[in-house]
Amino acid sequence: MKKYSSIEQFRNVIHDVKAQHDYKGKDENGDAIRLHDTPYPVLDFKGRVKLHGTNAAAVKYKDRIEFQSRENVLTITKDNAGFCMAMSGKNLDFLFDGIEFNDYIAVYGEWCGQSIQKGVAISQLPKMFVIFGYKIDDVWIDKIVHDNEQGIYHIEQFPTWDITIDFNDPLQSQNRLVEITIAVETECPVGKHFGISGIGEGVVWTCTTNPHLKFKVKGEKHSSSKVKTIAAVNVEELNSINEFVEYALTESRLEQGFNWLVENHHELTQKSTGLFLSWINRDVVKEESDVLIENQLDMKRVGSKISEKARFWFFDKLNSLV
Repeated sequence: MKKYSSIEQFRNVIHDVKAQHDYKGKDENGDAIRLHDTPYPVLDFKGRVKLHGTNAAAVKYKDRIEFQSRENVLTITKDNAGFCMAMSGKNLDFLFDGIEFNDYIAVYGEWCGQSIQKGVAISQLPKMFVIFGYKIDDVWIDKIVHDNEQGIYHIEQFPTWDITIDFNDPLQSQNRLVEITIAVETECPVGKHFGISGIGEGVVWTCTTNPHLKFKVKGEKHSSSKVKTIAAVNVEELNSINEFVEYALTESRLEQGFNWLVENHHELTQKSTGLFLSWINRDVVKEESDVLIENQLDMKRVGSKISEKARFWFFDKLNSLV
């Protein structure tokens, strides 16, 4: 399986760029040498609409094509929102024609539309696969292909944005990132393209010279944490465990955890409570570890509070399905 890596937040990319720039190797004891002796880079990023669906991929090997969700290889009997079933009935030769490879070609995208997610403009559209990335033998490439008649689009068929970020003063870029994100959340460009008015999720920004540098900026309605500032540059100050729980345990994150259970075919009963709570706590650690460290919070104590609140939400969610 060729997993699509998680996309970080703006503050994480700022940290990564600066850390990579200042890294000068290791000393005789094997300890990292860090020295900020030259200016940080100025990098160009392209923004593409972030679609609220489920991560999906078609991966071609020498002897087969596999269909994936974010975490699983799919089959007709173990599918994710019908992606494998839908793709198996299409002619996908156009995705791979003329591409030489040794191991694999991975075509990543978002499977989105009716009944996959809710509360966004594109949830009113027929299901479609929107490509946002190509990888050949672990190398990202620029390739734009689509077959609209088969319901396969490319994200660059829709509006994109460009921004130059000076990592010596990334705050300069914040207002522009916020402006674009609010516009997308207010009126989804993809929904609008198809004549549907409604909210969007946000924007994914990718460095044009280093595609491994990516970050997402979501609007307030879809943020996994209750940020006081969209596209935050600095870690927010939190005064207590309760404030952190309120900050981190949003409806969006809880829904993502529930959707993870669905995607992985876990039983939607109280028997899956432990799996749900484990996913929630892992996601908080993954996305908010810098906030925890900055505010000197203990994840063991925070985790118990998060689990307590998330458990009540999970039980209410199950009751709503009855």
